[in-house]
Amino acid sequence: MTVRYYTRKGIHVDRVASAWLLRRFVDPAATFVFVGEGETVPGAVPFDISGAELGHHRGRCTFEAILRKYRVRDPALRRLGAIIRSADLLASADETLEGPGFDLIFRGLRQASASDHEILERGAVLLDGVYQVLASPRRRRRPTRVRGRQKPKGKRVPRVRKAGPREEGADARGR
Repeated sequence: MTVRYYTRKGIHVDRVASAWLLRRFVDPAATFVFVGEGETVPGAVPFDISGAELGHHRGRCTFEAILRKYRVRDPALRRLGAIIRSADLLASADETLEGPGFDLIFRGLRQASASDHEILERGAVLLDGVYQVLASPRRRRRPTRVRGRQKPKGKRVPRVRKAGPREEGADARGR
């Protein structure tokens, strides 16, 4: 049975990613309707709409609500969820380094596309690629979190001072 979902017009990162998640991992035949503020679609499931079960709850984005509701346990999708949350809620305390870039890319998709369905189609290509990278065995780390200025981990590299003018007859160490 194909499920119809609906959300607000003018889709951005969380709604695009949520529709992609529903179609790729929950219901491959899912269809989407985009409505004006306050409109509903009888018989369809709302997402990323105020008061919807599949929406923002407890600081989490709609993408993460879908992961939880449909019990999708893929670690790569959980990592992608953190990036989507960061892009959708730019002031989030859990901001990832990738989040602002995602926000910018999806703003560009919105400006370059004629309709929400076109944004969804173009965004799906991007999300397919990002998912492949996150699911790759070579990429088994969490999104990089931003928490103030962090010192790089690892060995400390000593500072190199600029060499001054050498005195005549001195070697490289100034002797």
